[in-house]
Amino acid sequence: MPTRSERHQQASRRESNDRDPRKKKYKKKHPVRNTILFILGAAVLLVGALMAKVYMDVRGTADDLYEGAQSNSQYARKVDIGKKTKDNTYPPFSVLLLGVDTGDLGRVDQGRSDTMMVLTVNPETEKTTITSLQRDTYIMINGNYDKLNAAYAYGGASLAMETVENYLEIPIDYYISVNMMGFQELVGAIGGVDVQSDLTFSQQGYDFVKGENYHLEGERLLAYTRNRYDDPDGDYGRQNRQRQIISAAINKMKSVDTLSNYQSILSSLEGNVQTNLKFDQMQNILLNYRAAATQLDEKSLRGSGEMIGGVSYQIVSEEDRQAMSQMLKRELEIE
Repeated sequence: MPTRSERHQQASRRESNDRDPRKKKYKKKHPVRNTILFILGAAVLLVGALMAKVYMDVRGTADDLYEGAQSNSQYARKVDIGKKTKDNTYPPFSVLLLGVDTGDLGRVDQGRSDTMMVLTVNPETEKTTITSLQRDTYIMINGNYDKLNAAYAYGGASLAMETVENYLEIPIDYYISVNMMGFQELVGAIGGVDVQSDLTFSQQGYDFVKGENYHLEGERLLAYTRNRYDDPDGDYGRQNRQRQIISAAINKMKSVDTLSNYQSILSSLEGNVQTNLKFDQMQNILLNYRAAATQLDEKSLRGSGEMIGGVSYQIVSEEDRQAMSQMLKRELEIE
């Protein structure tokens, strides 16, 4: 039986331990903090897994879209868009956009490219210029004069690039060939686009009124981009509406909401798009050239109609051709 003095000493030690924070630290529990840390850790792992899946999905689709093309013109070059120049800036580059409105890509009969646009992307000026070329332009193809859109039918993307290079006297670094039905699927995957009609017309059962705003996707989208016979500006008016749709789609695809639907976007590309851009080059464009998508400038190389041998062509004056060539050279920073 402890004495009264011993009992007093034991009580004093217990009281001292209760007051010592070092003694309490190992006993104190933080259930709320631990739960939050667990949730955050799980979220980080989940996001990491999702990002890895997105990366693999995008890479797989990019590999499927790749189709090499080689131009033999004197203006052809190789540009490294992932490497900075001596001025510590990334180099400008060009892309030939080909819109094919018949059949599926990869068939033996490729058809003609009804839409041809040259995109010049300059990261220093933070500007992308979209220049439309008239498909009926009277032009030299493999030593013979023909319509510009015949180049794709005769030799695919390679000959189309070479023909445009020789005509505009600039390098065409890359190409993107799009089945227009596939473009319809792509716009649908991003939730459609909103535009203001520049003309009052009817096409394929759809009515459009000048100055009115329209949400376009599906058949209505194709109707809006196809009309040219009722347009007083003919195919040039159609080109303007096509550039309008492309600009709206580029702006729409920069949003976070659109990127969350990436699987539908990738699905719309497969079988409908071909390009000589590799996956790492696409990554470099996304990382280093995003600012150039903030300013979109639209141009068109116009000609006048003329019948040659019973066929209607667009004849572009030499003065206008040279002026367009000089403008594109400035955009590409070519001497």
